[in-house]
Amino acid sequence: MRPDRRNLLAALALLLECAAGPASARTLSLREAQDVARANHPRIQVADLQAQASQEAVIQARAAYLPHITQQTVGAISNSSKNAPARLAAGYGLAPPPVASRAATGAYLKQLIYDFGRTSNLVASAELNAKASDENRAANEAQIILLVTAAYFQMVQAQEVLKVAEDTLAKRELNLKQIKALTASGLKSALDVSFAEVNQSDAQMLLLKAQNDLASARAVLSTAMGSRDEEIFDVREEPLPSPIGKLEAAVTEALYLRPDLRTLRLQLQAAEKFAEAEKAAARPKIELVGDINYMPWVNIEAGKYPKFNVIGGLLIDVPVFEGFALEARENKARKEYQAAAHGLTDAENNILRDVRVAWMAAKTAFERMPPAHQQFLETTKSFQLAQSRYQMGLSSIVELTQAQLNFTRGAIDEIEARIEYQMRCAELDYQMGKLR
Repeated sequence: MRPDRRNLLAALALLLECAAGPASARTLSLREAQDVARANHPRIQVADLQAQASQEAVIQARAAYLPHITQQTVGAISNSSKNAPARLAAGYGLAPPPVASRAATGAYLKQLIYDFGRTSNLVASAELNAKASDENRAANEAQIILLVTAAYFQMVQAQEVLKVAEDTLAKRELNLKQIKALTASGLKSALDVSFAEVNQSDAQMLLLKAQNDLASARAVLSTAMGSRDEEIFDVREEPLPSPIGKLEAAVTEALYLRPDLRTLRLQLQAAEKFAEAEKAAARPKIELVGDINYMPWVNIEAGKYPKFNVIGGLLIDVPVFEGFALEARENKARKEYQAAAHGLTDAENNILRDVRVAWMAAKTAFERMPPAHQQFLETTKSFQLAQSRYQMGLSSIVELTQAQLNFTRGAIDEIEARIEYQMRCAELDYQMGKLR
């Protein structure tokens, strides 16, 4: 045996040993792989936390409806005389700031009464943004599930091609042994042995590539599932999907079901509510305010001022002029709303295009399966016939070699056609918003 052939066989044996993995490698279904990704993938976890954070923004917006109470304690030293006027407030609000030496504590209360809809629009905008975050989480999950599904089918294809490569190598090794025996008997020439050795080398290279493709597909699937550690597992082929439906139905479902479109629509509504809130910022705001103060000690004649007092009233806050800031905020919010509307239209147009492209790809993949299967059957028959003719001495090694190549190619094409249809259907489901 030539040294280069021995090296090739040694490399092949080493790769087979490394890629075979433990005999107890678990087998994953597509649903199991998707469930693992839902639980482990960082992007889904990030989107989930962002959705939870957006709920806190709703609580912040609603807080304007509730009373706001601030407590403050003050100890002050002043050079005012004992008879100088003293101010009793411990903090701020209705009373002026303190100037007398004293110790005081107090609480300030503020309750919104009416603000011409600014707070209600801010709350509505926050709620819509929170719903948009939930839909964004669903959109991220759909993207990850698509990645997992594609990686899963790639691994299924790699496993099936590996079986073809192993079968091809076994047949060509057996064929080489038979030809060597016939050559030793003087029934075949050394040229036939040379052709058979080339065919065996081709099968070995095919097996090496199949092993590498399987290892790569397993790594891609593992990462898509959110795993950082290398894990040996196998996958099983899923049943073929049903034939795809009408294009018009696919387009309609996409416009209604796509979570990223639902996100944009909710964000558009939130932008509209926020623009209304910014418009209301230029209107008056009516609040109930109150001050409760207790001053146990003050550097003023005893009994001149009470130690405990309560003050309350209505505060009408009317913005008069703020350097055109309010107008700019309203204009900015309106422009952002208009930009969001155009962005939604652009997204809808792109999704309609993607649905049509995915539908055509799935249709073509479905139509490719029958001829690919028929080709596989024909190449199988052709190989069996060529092998019989060669063994009977009715054909040359060239005819047998070509039949072997056609058989291997036909088997791989049949696998690829079947897996491609499954992948194209998954892509179409994603574009339609059905892949969750």
